[in-house]
Amino acid sequence: MNYSLNQIDPCTFTGSAVLIGLILAKELNDLEQDSVGNWLQLIGLTIQTYQSQQAVVDQKNNTDQKDLDAVKRAIEKINEELKKIK
Repeated sequence: MNYSLNQIDPCTFTGSAVLIGLILAKELNDLEQDSVGNWLQLIGLTIQTYQSQQAVVDQKNNTDQKDLDAVKRAIEKINEELKKIK
């Protein structure tokens, strides 16, 4: 889903949500408003949870790679010192 959401002006993006919400509110009864509102919140929470977990995984992968790079540098230094001794 890479279709230029990041190119929409924040005011336009927010304004469109307000307009859609108002249109839906006028067309739905109280119970329907509650049900649709809860459903939309669930979608938002699902997206947030997915993104949060992805950030955790990405951070761990980056940390693991940094740790691996540090170990590689340490091994290189040890090898250099061993060559000096020989």
